[in-house]
Amino acid sequence: MPSLVIRQRNPLGRTVRLLGWMADHDAGDFGVRELAAAVGMAPSTVHRSLGALEDEGLVDSDPETGRYRLSLGFYRLALKGSRRAPLVDTARPFVLEAARAAEEACQLAVYGEVQLAVMYLLEVRSPRRLQVRARLHEWQPLTTGAAGLAVLSKLDSDSVVAAFANAKGAASGSDLAERLDTVRRRGFSSAIGESEPGCVELAAPFVDAEGRVRGALCLGLPQIRFSAKLEDALGNLLMVEADKLTGAMRAADPRP
Repeated sequence: MPSLVIRQRNPLGRTVRLLGWMADHDAGDFGVRELAAAVGMAPSTVHRSLGALEDEGLVDSDPETGRYRLSLGFYRLALKGSRRAPLVDTARPFVLEAARAAEEACQLAVYGEVQLAVMYLLEVRSPRRLQVRARLHEWQPLTTGAAGLAVLSKLDSDSVVAAFANAKGAASGSDLAERLDTVRRRGFSSAIGESEPGCVELAAPFVDAEGRVRGALCLGLPQIRFSAKLEDALGNLLMVEADKLTGAMRAADPRP
């Protein structure tokens, strides 16, 4: 109970929750009462928080409707920050190489420990006309999709249980355990038709200098181009590039 009270009374926490909710939803603008219901705050509290955000140039309000939207100032900060993410810079050469060698779309997925989810931060498109595209900058569950399963295969049993409990509409626990055993044995994961019908995803996890899983390198391709032989070849390619990325992260770590 004390932690909940602290969270509710924290003005910075309130503003971050509001910005996060607005960024995660596609509507062009939002009403105060709509936001209050979504994030579990009083409308008066939301109104004050939005006023503070507007003063800092992170949201705009429509004087006629009283509705709020994310501002160009917010998007500027988000874009500049994402371009400077160290992990993205470190991973970029390996994403590019996997995409070049496979001639398919390749993505960098990162693991959010707090969210128990993965997010695609970087994508290199396939040179082919028919290609698979990832949904960037959206949290995806760990229990479905190749990226999530690759990361989940490297987590401890408590985290696996928590991810399963957190997922909506997940397969049974025994099915998930069987899939994770397969991923651990092979070193990469695969998923057919889980993100979109007719799409295939493959992913190999990578870890940091301390051996903690940080995300996965992924490939996406249309099922019409997929075969068991190609699955092994692309899976091995991802594992090689993921190992190289792990090595680069260890080399970049300043600790002895």
